[in-house]
Amino acid sequence: MMTRLTNDMVKDIIDSLDRADDMLTSVTGMNLLELSYDAVGINEKEISLKDLKVGVVPITSGLGIITQFSESVAEIIKRLGMDAFVTNTYDVTGFAEAVSRGAEIVFMADDVEFVAYNVKAGKYFNNSYSTAAGYVAALKGAAGGLEDKEVLVIGIGRVGSFAVEIMTKMGAKISVFDIDEKKVKDIQKRFDVMSFSDVNKAVSSHSLILNASPAPIDGRSIKRLTTISSPGLPFGFDEEGIRKARIIHDPLNIGVAVMAMGSAGFSRSTARSDNDRGTESLGMR
Repeated sequence: MMTRLTNDMVKDIIDSLDRADDMLTSVTGMNLLELSYDAVGINEKEISLKDLKVGVVPITSGLGIITQFSESVAEIIKRLGMDAFVTNTYDVTGFAEAVSRGAEIVFMADDVEFVAYNVKAGKYFNNSYSTAAGYVAALKGAAGGLEDKEVLVIGIGRVGSFAVEIMTKMGAKISVFDIDEKKVKDIQKRFDVMSFSDVNKAVSSHSLILNASPAPIDGRSIKRLTTISSPGLPFGFDEEGIRKARIIHDPLNIGVAVMAMGSAGFSRSTARSDNDRGTESLGMR
């Protein structure tokens, strides 16, 4: 299940897009567009983003619509150069409206799943994988590459597990922490990773961290100049942690941008086989 955003988390996203992009560039050397290209492994010459129309459909199921969520998603997509709009109608009717208005990609989110569906290709990118890929790309940019680098992953849920998989393929040396011992054992069956039983010891032992947990991190445990790529919600850092670390975080931007770019990648006439293989292995079709 994806983390459900709150109205407070979303309300300032549109007004803060420039600041978020400046933060991203200063820490990683990439803006949001460049990061999304890197995260999905395509370049600007492979696809014309301006020719892509994207519909964002508000969904009323579960706990209902989050104020400004759909509008924020559309604005983030527009930052990539795509033509994005929010449908006037909801749910299945909204999906039909998006398609009838020529949307090649349709964004939809309920309380369980958040996807970017490519209508022509019949495939989608989901938010959990996209968030992991985006925050790994950010950490890689900040670290100047991850091969042979020691990285701590905190939280082995959907995003954390995908992050371990992606960074393992990059040649990173992964350690993990999660309060759920079963999750730790399960990830160790799949990948060669070390584990910590004490989160403070784990944090103090690393200068590169991917934090996919909603739990707060004690700033006293963070080493100075640690880089923390942190998709975890809510934002879990105290004043000392903020002062000591370079923290990459936003509530929505990176995950949405990578979803959009990944789904756009399906529209290439010469779509790379590794992109298709990666998404199918994540349950995306």
